[in-house]
Amino acid sequence: MNVKENIYIALLTAVAVVMGIFESWIPSFFAFAPGAKIGLANLVMVIAIFTLDWRKVWTMQVLRLLITALFTGVSVVIYSAAGAILSLLAMYLMKQLGPKWVSLIGISVVGGFFHNLGQLLVASLITGTSSVMLYLPWLSFFGMLAGFAIGVGGNQIIQRVAPIQLLFIKESKKWT
Repeated sequence: MNVKENIYIALLTAVAVVMGIFESWIPSFFAFAPGAKIGLANLVMVIAIFTLDWRKVWTMQVLRLLITALFTGVSVVIYSAAGAILSLLAMYLMKQLGPKWVSLIGISVVGGFFHNLGQLLVASLITGTSSVMLYLPWLSFFGMLAGFAIGVGGNQIIQRVAPIQLLFIKESKKWT
């Protein structure tokens, strides 16, 4: 790994942490699902998925979760980690289909769904009941809607920010 790449990873991680902390200060818009957020930090992760190799994206995700834990507390991070890990795994698997079958936006939508699924699975384990899974249809809808918005934002950033676009083109050669 060269210095430029380390700086890029550090910047993306820092931006994701700041966006996540900032978003935690905003009251939830959804009364039926306390704590539901759009997931601004996921915008950075989607960009990372398309501009870095897989190991570096996972390293970034772990660093983001650990640093965020220092500011938000362990209970928040348990839910965030479950959603983030399941979401990242699902997005990676979807990306393996290639650009003929799935777009960046489609991958982000899948990530939105699996992020909520991961959080609800942890809630089920913690509460000892599967009844929290009744939130899944509602949260799936809003998670996929948020994933769509994050995917559109990621597309725009990749198209409009030249250094990120160059990294996307370089990494996309492996994607085809």
